[in-house]
Amino acid sequence: MGVARQVREADLATTVAYRRMIQELSSLLGSRDDDASLLARRNEKAEDFREYVKLLFDDAKIEHLFLDSGLESVSFEKFMGYASGHMHRVLRIEPVLKRLLERSKTFSELLNSFDDETSSAVRRNGFVGLKSVIGYRTGLDVTASSETEATRSFRSFKEKEEPVEWFGPRVKPLRDFLLEHVAERTKKLGVFLQIHTGIGDTDIIAERCNPLLLKNFLKSESVSRVPVILIHGGYPYTLEAAWLANVFPNVFFELSTPLPPYYLPALSRTRFSEALEMVPMTRLIYGSDAHDTPEMHWLSARLAKRALEEAMGDLVSARLLDEDEAVRASRGILCRNALGLL
Repeated sequence: MGVARQVREADLATTVAYRRMIQELSSLLGSRDDDASLLARRNEKAEDFREYVKLLFDDAKIEHLFLDSGLESVSFEKFMGYASGHMHRVLRIEPVLKRLLERSKTFSELLNSFDDETSSAVRRNGFVGLKSVIGYRTGLDVTASSETEATRSFRSFKEKEEPVEWFGPRVKPLRDFLLEHVAERTKKLGVFLQIHTGIGDTDIIAERCNPLLLKNFLKSESVSRVPVILIHGGYPYTLEAAWLANVFPNVFFELSTPLPPYYLPALSRTRFSEALEMVPMTRLIYGSDAHDTPEMHWLSARLAKRALEEAMGDLVSARLLDEDEAVRASRGILCRNALGLL
């Protein structure tokens, strides 16, 4: 484990994304752009960590943050203590379902407990959306499953019939049924639904991560009535995700890179231009996937604004937009479209 981590850190230092971070952060902090000088300057600035994070967020003009509850290595409360701006929480459903699956004795108990927890998260604790990473579990080829099939899948897991794994195909009917149930919950609770699409870490089911596999799911009546955000815009299946956002009026295209801090081209001029060619500008949403690393929130925002400015500049040069229209659309993509979902 220790060796693997050392190799990964050594590899990270050779990536373009890492070099970009060193250059950009050195410029902001007034340091030479070598690792040792920057680290010393960063640690000096970060002695007052709250002021350091404020410096980053003020420079990038970050005013709102939507935070996924699934990766809280730093608690939400602690994050709020050192980050400026308005915080909005999104509930990742898989940890909830896993915990409830293990303790529930019947399928109806599982559903009732899930409904109670999601209601509490939204109405008592202020969560603004629900999120699924089903692409990491059984893939995006979500098919309509009856309650009977889901119940049978639940019993199969509980009785440990061979071969049964929560990540495996034997519980796929349960996963698929629950995702449509989640869509119904978002409608009742007045929140949005996020779905991880495209590549990610090594445990993603890569052969079933293309957002096109969600087409039939998105066509179902319950799903068509709620805002659905395709996280990472399906990267590298960008055009496929853009098509879904074009033909389904409730689908939003989110532009974050799926692998920070190792990979940043998802926030490139090319990717913004591809999305702008097909997705209505009112349904394009910026994202960072920066987790709890303040420098990644900062760098992602800077790169995204630069890339969007270049992509919008191309549209203005082609006389497809005037400057005022480009500015209004950019403000929507960077902030207002997301706030409109609240």
